[in-house]
This record gives sequence, C-alpha cells and structure tokens, in this order.
Amino acid sequence: MSNNQIVEQILNRRRTVTRRSGFSSHPDRTGREFKTKSIELYFLPQGENITIIFNIPEHEIDDLVAFGGWFYSDQILDITKTYGCFKKIHISNQEPDNWGKFGSLAPSDVTRNIPTTTLTFTALRDTYIGFYNINCGIVSHQHLEWAKSDPSNRKHLDNIDEYAPEANFYTVLGNTEIICNSKPDHRYKKLIYLKACNRCARFLPINTKNERLPLSFSNHCTENTAPCTHSGFSNLQNTDIDESLQLHFGYQLECRYCKKFVVNAALNPQRTTDQMREDGTRRRHIELLLDFLLGGSPVLYYRKENNGQELATEIWEKFGQQCFKCKVDLPTSKSMHLDHTRPLALFWPLDKTATALCQYCNSKKHDKPPSEFYTEDEIIELSEITGLSINELSNSSPNLLAIEALIRKLDDFINIFCQRPQLQKVRDGKLTCDLFLNAIQKTLDKTPYGQKYNVIKLYKERNN
Repeated sequence: MSNNQIVEQILNRRRTVTRRSGFSSHPDRTGREFKTKSIELYFLPQGENITIIFNIPEHEIDDLVAFGGWFYSDQILDITKTYGCFKKIHISNQEPDNWGKFGSLAPSDVTRNIPTTTLTFTALRDTYIGFYNINCGIVSHQHLEWAKSDPSNRKHLDNIDEYAPEANFYTVLGNTEIICNSKPDHRYKKLIYLKACNRCARFLPINTKNERLPLSFSNHCTENTAPCTHSGFSNLQNTDIDESLQLHFGYQLECRYCKKFVVNAALNPQRTTDQMREDGTRRRHIELLLDFLLGGSPVLYYRKENNGQELATEIWEKFGQQCFKCKVDLPTSKSMHLDHTRPLALFWPLDKTATALCQYCNSKKHDKPPSEFYTEDEIIELSEITGLSINELSNSSPNLLAIEALIRKLDDFINIFCQRPQLQKVRDGKLTCDLFLNAIQKTLDKTPYGQKYNVIKLYKERNN
C-alpha cells in the first residue's frame, strides 16, 4: 500500500467533536468576589467511621431528586456507598488537606425508588474530617425545567449527575442524618473558600491549596499557561474584609452549572459549525498522524490480535468497571471514557495502557499528564493496573519514539499528510493545517528537536 493510500485510509476515520465555549455575565456579581467560612471538624481515630444518611422525600415520577455536599479530610479515607434511587454517585478530589465533593442528581426512576442513600467515611489512620452544605431532596430550577420541557432539550440532562452538588437547587428538602461516635470539635476547624458565580451569584467552594482540584468552578489556566495573568480570574476580593486572594491557575467566572446551561447551551447554537470543530479537528488529526507515524492504530491491532475483542472491553474490566479517579460505577464499557493516560497532545497513542474514566473526570483531565491530575497514591495504583512504571507516569515529556518517527518521515508529513483536503480547509479565515501545525510545533518544542526543526516554517517554505 502506498503512503497516499495509508494516509487516505487513516483520515477516513472520524471522531466526535465535543468542545464548547461561550460567555455571559450577571448584574450583581462579577465572579471576582470570595468569602470564607470556618468548619468544625470531627476527629476519627483509625478504624472509626462516620456515616451520612440521605432520605429523599416522596416525589413523583420524573421529578429531579438529588443529594450531595462538600467534605474535607487531612488523610485518605475509605468511602463506601449505597445508591438508593441513584444509578451513579460521584466522589471527587480525595486528596489530603483539600476539599472534595460528592453527590448525584437524576430524574426519579420508579425501578430504583429506594429513598435512602448512604455514604460511610472510614479512617485508615487518625483523621480530621468536616462537611459543608450537605443536603438532599427534590430539585428544581429554571434551566433544569427547560431541559425537561422538550424532548430536544433533554440531552442536557444526560450527564446532569456530574454537576452535583452545585446543580442541587432544592425545592423540597429531605432528611439528612450524620452518625458518628463523636461530635464536631470546636477546637479543630478548617476554612473553606467560597467564590462568587457571575451568573447565579451564589458563593460556591473552591480549593486554594491545590487549585488543580477544582470543585464548583473550572480552572482558567492550565499547567502550560499558568501563572494566570488575568487579574479578573486570578485575583479575588473578600466581600467581608479588606483582603485579596491571589490564585496561580485562576478560576472561571461562572460556576460549572451556569457554564453548562447559561453559557454553553445558550451560545453554542450561535457558533458556527466550523468553530465547534476546531479543537476536535486538531485532536483528530494528531490521532491520525500517530497512526501514520507508527504504521497503524494500536486499537485496530488489538482487535485483530484478539479475535475481534474490543480494547475498551479489556480496559473496562481491568479497572473493575469503575472510573479510576472518582470510583463511580460504569454500567457498560460504552458508558466509559477511554482515556489515553498519557496525553494525546504529547503524542501518546491510545493503547493497552489506557485508563477507564467517567465523562466528568475525563473532561477534567483533558490534556493533563498523569502527574498533574492524580495524587501520588493514585499514580502508584495506576502503575499497577496499566503496567506503566511510576517514572513513566510521573514524566510529562512527549513520546520521543513518535517524535523521532516524525523527523524520519518529515518529507512525507509535509508533502503528503499536510496536503490532505481535510487539512486544507479554511474555517473562519483560518487554515486548518496552520492550527494543526501550531499544535505539532508546541509538542516538538518540548523536546531537543524543537530547536532544530520548525514544521510551520518548513511547510510554508515548501508551499510558498
């Protein structure tokens, strides 16, 4: 098969475009305000536990029911759960000395109409633990009712459980009970930082010790673009006292819930199809380039070598049919997001070292290397499951084998791969190939080859 035929075959494989963006604001809040609240902590000796019982009130079919809250601990905890009427329960940010969150939100399902949901936190060593704003009940909000109002809108409820507890606008409260051998101790307290949303004007929790563990707001800058130089996102002002808070990565102005409904749902229809495809196009062509450089797709090779078995099925089973990060159950392999583990943006292909994640955690991880997304304990566990060494998982360098293959095949890359019609399209005045080459050069610049090879310049020289 000729190089042209190989590239043609590779480029015919497509993937779904998922990125969305947009912006809007609220008249009463700028999103730059914060305040703090002091939370009394429980002391749990090693082996002791604390259980929270959530009793959902009586409700009608298709009512939205929810529970959730935020928690702090200074040690890793063992967390067990009973699902009650919920198919999924999300628990995120289990990192010592930071705040995490838990919860779920879903339309009532008569087949799972069990009113009681429980979470049990067990101390693996002496631990201080605290909770903020834990509740349950029936939920309603104008955006949620809009999503329920029309079949064409209900797609916005497909992953609404991932937005608990910040989406839990309770109209009818259930009963929440904490069972513990001890009471909160006023001598031991922990501050929780609450940032304003510029859309709904609520103050919702953020992490300030490790900002890469977002709670109700997404980071504004990434590891590659921090420190955040936009003062509106990185410098917050206390509403109660004359105090400012300087952040390294910064947080977006709107909370995740408002981002989903007020920004994305409202503004995405106004964006052109070409704008919606831009990020997906870059990712898709990096995937295709890796196949081209490495002589084929590891996923297709796996299927061929394993009598048609899908790689996704093996990964799903290897990770115990759960999201590796938050441990939410993944009912089927199709409900799992197959993560590259090491980022596609750094030229790492999707292969047997992939990780099983839920949609929410996969979205949060995005292009982060494992060392920027997982805790040290999670890196150790991930190493045992995937077979990648701790050093490989901790290293955020690009895939040198793929980079060296690119250098060897540089002529074919410029003269054949970059000439494909998909890369020669102009969208909103931008040549797709230019966007693609910018992404390639950013990765190349992270290696010694970046000083010697400039693919953008080479492409322009050879194409006038």
